[in-house]
Amino acid sequence: MDADELLLRYTAGQRNFCGINLQGIYMRGVNLKGVNLSWADLSRASLMDVNLSEADLRGTDLKESFLILANLTQADLSYANLTSAYLTLANLSQTNLNQTNFTKANLTKANLTGAKYLTSAKLHKVIITGAIMPDVKVHSQMSWWKQTSICLKSLVKNRFDNSSVSKQ
Repeated sequence: MDADELLLRYTAGQRNFCGINLQGIYMRGVNLKGVNLSWADLSRASLMDVNLSEADLRGTDLKESFLILANLTQADLSYANLTSAYLTLANLSQTNLNQTNFTKANLTKANLTGAKYLTSAKLHKVIITGAIMPDVKVHSQMSWWKQTSICLKSLVKNRFDNSSVSKQ
């Protein structure tokens, strides 16, 4: 199925697209409010500025997808795979994030206000600079790779300084 057919069926009233293969699909600025895409393959999809509010995205594969400016308000993303996905400026307020995999995802300036079960989500190497967290605090720390870079530079510098001191 391609984007045109999906939108045609959605406009005609169909909401259940459970398990469908939409790998690499391109859609921009469309309304898919309340759609059921649970267990669908949307890997490497471009869904920028798409309204997926109240969508059922349980178990959906969204790895390496572009969800920049996407509206995911009140969506169910439990068990979804968002590995290496781009969610910059996405609205994830009041979403269900139970066991969601955000490994290496970019959540820069995303809105996670009121998101549920974030503590159960996989957040390894996630970038959350400027994100609004469930407790409404803005995460202002540097992204993980900047922190790692600074830490490594510090270690190298300290090692060099310590070795030069011990030789004197």
